[in-house]
Amino acid sequence: MQNISFKSFIIVSLTLFSMFFGAGNFIFPPSLGFQAGVNTSVAIIAFCLTAVLFPILGIAAVAKSNGLQNLASRVSYKFALVFIIAMLLIIGPLFAMPRAANMPYELAIKPFLGEFTSFLPLFIYSVVYFIINWALSINSTKMVDMLGKFLTPLLLLLIVVLVLAAIINPMHTGEFAAASGEWANHAVSKGVVEGYQTMDALAALNFGLVVLITFRKLGVNDEKSIVKYTILSGFVAGFILMTIYIALSYVGASIGASGLISEVNPNGATILSAATNALFGRFGIVILGVSVFLACLTTTVGLTCAISEYFVSITKIPYKTWIIIVSVFASIVANLGLSAIISYAVPFLFIIYPIALCLIVLSLLDDIVNGDRFTYVLTVGVVFVISLVRTFDTQFDINFPIVTELFKTYLPFYDGGFEWVIPAVVCAVIGSIRASTKR
Repeated sequence: MQNISFKSFIIVSLTLFSMFFGAGNFIFPPSLGFQAGVNTSVAIIAFCLTAVLFPILGIAAVAKSNGLQNLASRVSYKFALVFIIAMLLIIGPLFAMPRAANMPYELAIKPFLGEFTSFLPLFIYSVVYFIINWALSINSTKMVDMLGKFLTPLLLLLIVVLVLAAIINPMHTGEFAAASGEWANHAVSKGVVEGYQTMDALAALNFGLVVLITFRKLGVNDEKSIVKYTILSGFVAGFILMTIYIALSYVGASIGASGLISEVNPNGATILSAATNALFGRFGIVILGVSVFLACLTTTVGLTCAISEYFVSITKIPYKTWIIIVSVFASIVANLGLSAIISYAVPFLFIIYPIALCLIVLSLLDDIVNGDRFTYVLTVGVVFVISLVRTFDTQFDINFPIVTELFKTYLPFYDGGFEWVIPAVVCAVIGSIRASTKR
């Protein structure tokens, strides 16, 4: 086993945290707390399974596989191509980028519009935002690195101040409000599924190779040492993320019990804006909004560059054309509004997230599976079919004759969104037994 200095380890851990922590991570814990109410503590722990634990395991899985392309290609080259493109579109111009762009608008502009509900302010804002995004993406590295180093500590400081203010001067009296909807009886399963929305497990599949390269630059070449330090640094980053999520869920639960928000199902940005206004007034909203705007910009610029560079590698279209395409498409989607974007992302995440989680687990168990293609194809294929059928059923009310009813009747945890788990385990076990007999 090779060793690195404690200072280098901490630097990598904090870098990993900053890669995960974007302004979009602000919105889901407050929303969870607002809706889960008295069940917030249980729900946020469940949320952290898919929003913290699996992203960290994803980093280790990709490091162990020496890159996402290698990992996904264990199913097939064509699968890897389709999976990576779908994942980049989801964490890019389809959902994550327009969601991030909407955050500062919802936080710091919409509250000042009052009853003015025209589409025009959001349209103008989204166009201006993505023009800036395009301009920075042309030559982004130095500016984004500088902004990122400055803004991550600033955002953390703002979160600490907001949470401390909410603890010292609670917005509610007595207990948290009663849980609403599914949060009342299915807080655990709802929390786990809500963790999909951070999209961090998908992002982790892209970050793993970066961490791998970082440790190699520090002189660590032994594979076991790389995996060990990746997991350890992941736990440090994950602990910070979990602490932030728990703190923000408390803010959401507190304002949910205060009665200051009359809206039945507000998004996380609305909740944060209302909490900031209650604790610091409208000046606090402006400060938070400006900081989040800059943080979102570094996130969307980084995604624009990474996605464009990937598409350059598989097409003949030049980089500068791709950043225009990505920015324009994200700008169009941004006009749907934050709540709509969050809602529209759910069906896609219900399909791609189980596949990503399976790839992560199979990679970590690859010493048992022995890289057996049959195991990867069987497990991923079954999970894809089951997730697809359940998503069409629950999200679009579209049933496949006989198949849907069989799944609903015989697959455990169908209602909670984990209908794929037991079949995935069975397929992995079958594949492992088959792989062991071939050795």
